[in-house]
Amino acid sequence: MKEPLGKREQNRLKRRGTIVATATRSFLEHGYAATSMSAIADQLGGSKATLWAHFASKEELFTAVIDEQVELFARDLEGTLTDETFSIEGLRRFCVRFLDKLLGEDAIKLFRAIMADGGRFPEINAVFHVRGPMRVRQMLTAFFATRFDPDQASRLARVTGAALVGFRSQMLTRPALPSPEEMEQFVDDFIAHLRVPESDC
Repeated sequence: MKEPLGKREQNRLKRRGTIVATATRSFLEHGYAATSMSAIADQLGGSKATLWAHFASKEELFTAVIDEQVELFARDLEGTLTDETFSIEGLRRFCVRFLDKLLGEDAIKLFRAIMADGGRFPEINAVFHVRGPMRVRQMLTAFFATRFDPDQASRLARVTGAALVGFRSQMLTRPALPSPEEMEQFVDDFIAHLRVPESDC
């Protein structure tokens, strides 16, 4: 049983959460390059020393934002695959949910921030890749591995992730986002062409 946190530790965690929430709004609205530690400190209304005491750099603070966003994202997705063995219906359910999450407002803002500033700040690409796409790919690989050998499972996870992320990128070039029906139709078309042997359906 965990020991209850002392008041000082509770206050420290609460303050850290407030900093991350403030930074999240700034990074998602303005991007990585246009967000400064000084501006975040000003929004918080406290001393800059307090901010630096929690996060030693903007990259470290951005990493905390990514971790929180990915955790919220992944928690929803993991529920669609938890304790499931491979099935076409299970795959379809995951794909539809994944697209719905990818095309959510905060996910789009985060993706655009990464795309806008990742070239100048490759460290944010690395942080996002490890904590986001790689985590989802591991989840998918584990799901496929309940039916296929490890190499096949890895390949199917890679292709599935690429198809769904590619659909998201294509949709973001349009004036309007896709309807739920359009997303479901894409998922059905993708799965129909995935060439899974009938005996494995």
